[in-house]
Amino acid sequence: MIPFNYHHLYYFYTIAKQGSISKACAKLNLCQPTLSAQLKQFENHLKIQLFERENKKLILTDEGRHVLFYATEIFDMGAEMTDSLRDISQKGRMKIQIGISHHVPRSVIDALLMFLLKIEPAVYISLHEDNAELLSDGLKTHQFDLALSDSIAPTYAEEDIECQLLAKIPVVFCAHASIAKKYKNIPRDLNDAPMILPTAHSQVYMALQDYFVTHKIKPRIIGEIQELETIRRMVLSGVGVAPLNKFTVLQSPGKEALVILNKGGNQNIFDKIYLLTKTRKKKHPLVPKIIAQFRITA
Repeated sequence: MIPFNYHHLYYFYTIAKQGSISKACAKLNLCQPTLSAQLKQFENHLKIQLFERENKKLILTDEGRHVLFYATEIFDMGAEMTDSLRDISQKGRMKIQIGISHHVPRSVIDALLMFLLKIEPAVYISLHEDNAELLSDGLKTHQFDLALSDSIAPTYAEEDIECQLLAKIPVVFCAHASIAKKYKNIPRDLNDAPMILPTAHSQVYMALQDYFVTHKIKPRIIGEIQELETIRRMVLSGVGVAPLNKFTVLQSPGKEALVILNKGGNQNIFDKIYLLTKTRKKKHPLVPKIIAQFRITA
């Protein structure tokens, strides 16, 4: 016999996660008196108080935090079960759901997709691009089996999100062959050079600012562009110099007049790509293979 109605547990879990009854009502599509009554019934059944009210806010009691720990385990396992069924729902084909942050290079994404198709030719791939916060939410709710990001957050450990450094790609300064001869001495020749940068939210942008300060360089910034492929095309049009990760440059068609400046030099700037996964009782079968076998070399 089930000792209590699991709907009550789910209502409590939703209230705790949303932080208020009104927000939980919106998520559950219930009216506030109904949800308040359901919570009261659950507290009466357990003979404990789950929340305290402070300045119109709901604060979990010690007992409430204890119940929430088990509720999280229960409903997370249910979400994982549903996700694992989706993984094999495409007429017997394995499905993998991947989240990508905006600053992950297209060349890396392409390489990962080709790797997956090589090790599992019948795989069904679902790919979704979003910001880092929504990727984290997608992992926690099992919307994604894995995510690729150029950065990691200190809260990931608390959220049971595992991080692996998937690639550390050198960043090099590039220009069109027609103007590359102007920039033989790097970094000195980059002073006042027309420069196309990634946007300020990327890790490479911050590393570049340190590089410019360290070498006392003040380039003439043409613009800040989020899409790496757009930056590459602008460089090929001859409008200026840009920092590109070396893997992207090496993947460019051989006929393109894209020149790496100061090939023998080392800027000590890297494009780091992290693989993020939610801690699960049973990992997606392709995730361990990606961690063990997928490599980016440049």
